[in-house]
Amino acid sequence: MRHRIAGNRMNMPEPRRRSARRNLMAGLIRYDRIQTTEARARAIRGEAEKLISVAVKGREDARKHLASVVSDEEQATKVLEFARKGRFSLKHSVASNEERAKVQKAPLTDKGRKFQEDKLKARREELLAIFPNENEAEKALQAAYHSMVIELHARRLILSALPDELVVKKLFEELAPRYLGRPGGYTRITKLGRRKGDAAEIAQIALV
Repeated sequence: MRHRIAGNRMNMPEPRRRSARRNLMAGLIRYDRIQTTEARARAIRGEAEKLISVAVKGREDARKHLASVVSDEEQATKVLEFARKGRFSLKHSVASNEERAKVQKAPLTDKGRKFQEDKLKARREELLAIFPNENEAEKALQAAYHSMVIELHARRLILSALPDELVVKKLFEELAPRYLGRPGGYTRITKLGRRKGDAAEIAQIALV
């Protein structure tokens, strides 16, 4: 009896099965298509589509949150690129050596202080070139940081199931934008006939 056993067990021990599923899903996402037995293709199809759905939903939720604050799409793209460079606020300033000593930081030399001030000034000018109004700029930047947190949560969910940074990067940078607005159905299985030797059904599973 197969009570409480969901999906195809692929006729192998659990640790080996888990590794095989991860490798097959990573190959599918990395190369867009792979050939394997029909049983294995069907075994990974549901989980692969679920991971793509998590990426699409994470990307869409992040985009919607930013769009709720920044309605202009071009400005939203620019402020998100700006936010990815690191934490910043228009309220930031270079702390004095006395303030740095209180938090156990080394004092800055005159050259080091000038470098930090020039860096802050350049970032300030870059942000204000996108949003001339300081209040709007600050709100847009905080919204961009929050949208990054939303996407980061989705990335971590996928990494827990498929620990491959390059595959997750492709999921968010290539596949999520491709499938925005598509309600599932990201893969297609095509039968290719029988394999010589053991006559196993061979199939190709590919991203639509």
